[in-house]
Amino acid sequence: MNNEIKREMEKIEIPKELDTRVEMGIKRVKLDGQKNKKYPRWIIGAAASIMIMGATFPIYGSYIADATDTLIGKIFGSDKQEQILEVFPEEEAHAYFKQMERHLELAKEHLSAEEFEDYSQLMKDMTEISMERASNPNADWEELDNRSNEIQKEIDKYGIGALTIHTLEEAQAMVNYPIKRPAYIPDGYVLVEERAQTSEEHVGEDPVVVLQYQEEQGEFNFYTTTEKIDKSKEDELKSYDHIDSYELDGYAFEHAYGYKNGLGNVQGMKVIVPEEGYEIIMHAAMLSKEEMEKVLLSMVE
Repeated sequence: MNNEIKREMEKIEIPKELDTRVEMGIKRVKLDGQKNKKYPRWIIGAAASIMIMGATFPIYGSYIADATDTLIGKIFGSDKQEQILEVFPEEEAHAYFKQMERHLELAKEHLSAEEFEDYSQLMKDMTEISMERASNPNADWEELDNRSNEIQKEIDKYGIGALTIHTLEEAQAMVNYPIKRPAYIPDGYVLVEERAQTSEEHVGEDPVVVLQYQEEQGEFNFYTTTEKIDKSKEDELKSYDHIDSYELDGYAFEHAYGYKNGLGNVQGMKVIVPEEGYEIIMHAAMLSKEEMEKVLLSMVE
C-alpha cells in the first residue's frame, strides 16, 4: 500500500460503537503493506463509509421501513432509505438498516426523549456524510473529515457506544473459557490496543476480545480476536485465497494466505478449542507462519 493511501486509511477513525467484525476488516486493510497496488481515492471513501455504517449483520430480505413501524422509518423516512440503496450495494444497505434500527432502540432505552431526538439527528447527519463519501469521488475530504469528527464527538457524549465496550476482566466474567494475552510476543512488538466488545443485540454477552500489537520501531502490526465458536457466522478467513488445516501440539489450526489474490502480504491464522467452545483468530503482516503459531499457542496452553 503506497504512503498516500496508508495515510488516508490511518485517518479513518473507528467509532466505539462499530461492530468488531467491520473493525477487523478495516484493521486488515491497514495491515497490508503491499507497495505496488494503487487505489483510487473514492474506494477508500467507500471503505470509510461502510465502516461507519457497520454493515455486518445477516440480511433477511428487503428492509425499507415504513415510518409508522420502526425508529429508522420515523427518523429517515422511506425516501432517505431509497437514497441509501441507490448509493451503497444493496446487501450493505439492508445490513445498515438492521444495525441502525437496533442501535436506535438501544439509544432510546438509555436516553431521555429530548436526548434521543438530538442523538437521532446526529446519526442521520453522519449517514449523510457517509453517502457523500461513497457517491462523490470529487468530495472535499478535508471538510467531510472535519464534519464527521465534530459529529462523532457529539455522538460520543451520549455514551451509547460505551455500553458495548468492556475490559478483559469484565469479558472474562461473561464466559467460561479462558481469555489470555499472549505469553509469547515477537521481538520488537508492543501492545497498543486491548478491548472487549459485545454486540448491540446482546449487550454484555459473548464478547469479542481484540488485542493489537505494533512494531515499536516500524509500521507493521498484528492483532488477535478471541471469541466463542459460532458456526452461524461467516468464516473470517474465507477472504484469503488459500486455507490449510492441520494439527499442532494437539490443537486444530488453520493457516490462511494469499490475501487480495496473492498481492497482499497479510496472513491469517486460527486456533480452535472446541472442547471449551472458543477460537482465536490472528491477522498479521510480515510475521512468519511459525511466529504466528507461537503467539496463538501461548494464548491457549
